[in-house]
Amino acid sequence: MKTSFFTFFFIIVVFSAAFGNETTAEDAYELAEKYEEENKTEEALFWYKQAAQDFKDSSDDLRLKLEESLIGKSYYDDEEFTIEEADYIESFTSEYENNETKDTVTQMMGSLFGITTYESNYVLPITHDFKSHKDRKHTETVFQISLKKDLLKNFFNFDEAFGVAYTQRSWWQIIQESAPFRETNYRPEVYMIMPHIDKNSILKAYKFGFLHESNGQGDERSRSWNRLYFDLFFQYKGFFVNPRVWYRLKEHAQTDDNRDIVKYMGYGDLTFMYPYKEHLFRLMIRNNLDFDYNIGAVQFDWTFPLAKSGVFGYVQYFDGYGESLADYNKWTRRIGIGLAISR
Repeated sequence: MKTSFFTFFFIIVVFSAAFGNETTAEDAYELAEKYEEENKTEEALFWYKQAAQDFKDSSDDLRLKLEESLIGKSYYDDEEFTIEEADYIESFTSEYENNETKDTVTQMMGSLFGITTYESNYVLPITHDFKSHKDRKHTETVFQISLKKDLLKNFFNFDEAFGVAYTQRSWWQIIQESAPFRETNYRPEVYMIMPHIDKNSILKAYKFGFLHESNGQGDERSRSWNRLYFDLFFQYKGFFVNPRVWYRLKEHAQTDDNRDIVKYMGYGDLTFMYPYKEHLFRLMIRNNLDFDYNIGAVQFDWTFPLAKSGVFGYVQYFDGYGESLADYNKWTRRIGIGLAISR
């Protein structure tokens, strides 16, 4: 089997915005204090935020004042962030003038800071696979649960975070007699994510991790593999780009139940994300880069608001190999619609 390496090229664009200076931060801080004394909470938080944007260029005394003033206060209605985290999120949202789009980006990027959700949490009550398979009906329910917990922050003084995560995805043959679960994939992982805090850079974060994936089945349906992976997160104007590469850890030949999995799954994937107001569009592309036997997969996700419920409508389309571990070497073409509670 040929070994392939992913190389990604990106156009580097310098943002026109620049951080302010210490005088601006001090003036903003004084205004914030004034509004707080007058019990004008919104105005006070606005000017605290303006001051926090420049806190890295400010004196230690001003930085301490900001930290003390912002204890228990939030920049956003739904999230609580430290000054460092809020400043980092602001570097993403500064590209957008529309407040709804800013809120969508804040929800999307909140997962970088130890919020309980990790990947998307959703249920697709009705999905349809256009391909025929002997072991299932075309229609089934698909759902995913994904959570994480940050364990350690800033141990090496790089603003990095170490954490653990768990993602479980299930395929449920809801219309079969007794409605059996056809397959469940389990993905525990450990990771380190490190922000690239530079407002003039399109590179936003690095991520390293170890990922185990298995389906908990036995005999000939057993599937599992272990990977080391490396992620990069870029933002160019309103677009996010997330290239990821991985290396499969070798297993003993006697216990390796899917030894040709990289032939179908390749050595990485590339994800594009575009938030627009309260809508989020995501496109994942995967290819094995083997020109003698070239295969891969694409997945398109669209989440959109459902009134003000905090729940989102969700449309998902998948076409290719590796939708599940049991199907790593089978072609699937599925569309589903349902609900997402995180994205």
